[in-house]
Amino acid sequence: MFSQSRFRFPTRALLPLVLLAFVAACAGDEAPPPGCPVTNFVNDLDHVTVFVDGAVGDLTDVRFDAQLSSLSAICNFESDELVMDIAFQVIATRGPANKDNQAAVTYFLAIADETGVVIAKQTFDNTLPFKGNLRRVAIKDEFEPTIPYPADQKTLNRYRVLIGFQLTPEQLAYNRARRR
Repeated sequence: MFSQSRFRFPTRALLPLVLLAFVAACAGDEAPPPGCPVTNFVNDLDHVTVFVDGAVGDLTDVRFDAQLSSLSAICNFESDELVMDIAFQVIATRGPANKDNQAAVTYFLAIADETGVVIAKQTFDNTLPFKGNLRRVAIKDEFEPTIPYPADQKTLNRYRVLIGFQLTPEQLAYNRARRR
C-alpha cells in the first residue's frame, strides 16, 4: 500500500513545472495591455448646493445638497478600443426649502488626452426623489465610455476620465468658498 507521502512527492515535484508551463503559455507575442486612464471626480465639481431661485442665499433657502462618491473604474481592453466600466453614487440631502420632494442634478463625464485636452464630454440629467419623509437619498449610476486607441497605446495611462456636476458660476464660487 502506498503511504500518503508518496502521493505528495510527485505533486510537489510537478507543481513548479505546471506553473512554469502556465506562465509560458500566457507570455505570447502580444504586448501587455496599455495602462488604464486615471478616473476621478473634479475638485470643486464633486458637490452642489441648490438654493431657491438659483441664488446663493441663507441655509434656509437650500432646496438640496448633492455629492458624488464611491467611484469605481475598470478597464476592458478590446481589439481596437478601451471600454471602461465606471460606477459612482450620487447622494442628495433634502434642504428646508425643498417643495417638490426631488433633487434634479446634472453631471458630466469627460475624457482628456495625454496633453490635457478634453476630447469628449457628455452631460447627464438625473432626478433623485425624496419619497415620503426621506431626508437623504442615493442612486448608483453606471457608464461604459469607450476610448479608441491612440497611435501610441502606451499614452492611455496618461489619459484622464473626469466626473463632476455641471455647475453655474455661482455654485462653483460657493463650493470654493466653503472649502477655504
